[in-house]
Amino acid sequence: MLRLKYIFLFMLVALQFLFAQFSVDFSASSYLDDNIYNSPIPEQDIISDYSIYLNFNPESTNINYYYDGSYTQYNNFSSRNFLLHEIGIYYYNPFGEDEQNIFYLGGDWTKRIDTEENYYYDFSQLYAYANLNFAFDEMFLKMGYNFRYRSYDNLPDLTNYRNYLFIQGNKSFQTRTSIILEADLGYKSYAGVEIFEPGGGYNPPGGGGGGGGGGMRSMSVETIESTSATYYTTTTSAIPSMGQAVFLARVAQSLIEKVGIYVQYRKQISLTPNTDYKNLDTQFVDEELFDDPFSYESETISSQLSWLLPWSMKLQAGGSISSKNYLNEAAYISAEDTVGLGGIRLDDKNDVYVNFSKNFFYKDTWINNIRLYINYLFINNKSNSYWYDYRNSVYGGGIEFNF
Repeated sequence: MLRLKYIFLFMLVALQFLFAQFSVDFSASSYLDDNIYNSPIPEQDIISDYSIYLNFNPESTNINYYYDGSYTQYNNFSSRNFLLHEIGIYYYNPFGEDEQNIFYLGGDWTKRIDTEENYYYDFSQLYAYANLNFAFDEMFLKMGYNFRYRSYDNLPDLTNYRNYLFIQGNKSFQTRTSIILEADLGYKSYAGVEIFEPGGGYNPPGGGGGGGGGGMRSMSVETIESTSATYYTTTTSAIPSMGQAVFLARVAQSLIEKVGIYVQYRKQISLTPNTDYKNLDTQFVDEELFDDPFSYESETISSQLSWLLPWSMKLQAGGSISSKNYLNEAAYISAEDTVGLGGIRLDDKNDVYVNFSKNFFYKDTWINNIRLYINYLFINNKSNSYWYDYRNSVYGGGIEFNF
């Protein structure tokens, strides 16, 4: 396996010489996570991530083709290892008197492959977007639309469609202050699955559920068919559709040369507050199956300080304070509570982080630059639900090569 990796890396470097428009990024990182399940009963592990990004831009065109692949490996919990493959294309077209405006159009296909133990996380995804960027004399304006279709191979009723519209304005002042305002509108719907059941009140094992969990479902009879005097009903297992609106405001300020800071406020509002949608009742980090962004309302205040240091070094430090109000999640007051005596789940999450990086640039060599980085993250999540009251520290670092 190691020999194949070296052969593959050699081939990529050779392609770099053959095609001037071809670029390669390779990175390897490891980090210690002292609470990989975000649980009140912590489990720690060392997690490694290996990724490669290939980009090809045909000469004299505004089209880019790319591949982004990664492999995540757990030292102790190897059943959680998984692969991600993404293949995409995007096109950009400057327009206007001075070509100061840009139109973007793109899309990608993503495939996640897990181990046999976690096969139900596997999914295929299509993503497409179209954006317009306008550079006016007084401000920048960006607007666009994106669509996502995600199909879970082994949880067909959780296959979903997501649509998003957004508009963003960016205004800069002579005081070296920038203000960004953004509004998003999102809608998510589920495919559901058809279930064939014999009539007469008989419900075969596994019937009527559609598999996979993910919330309460409404069952609607569509047809009744007769075969050899046995009646079957065709029903649809449907998960409620959900909508949300997001409002964001950011103020960024340059303090001194090469030092800047921003403060941001983000508000997420559900357009379907009475939904009976429920996340799956098992934790798997921040996987969408278990913490769908459409399943709660939230408010977040965040800030970040950035400092460009000498010798191509960069330091970032920041954090956030957020509250999450789940729409239909029960709060369990103890490990023994199976009813949800705490009412509706409410979370208050605080986090801080520090990121440091150093770049090494090379001229007239087959390597463009090497980046070393070290990261630290601390999360304190307070919840009225026992299973989501936790702390988490992550220490890590890595190296990235650009060819």
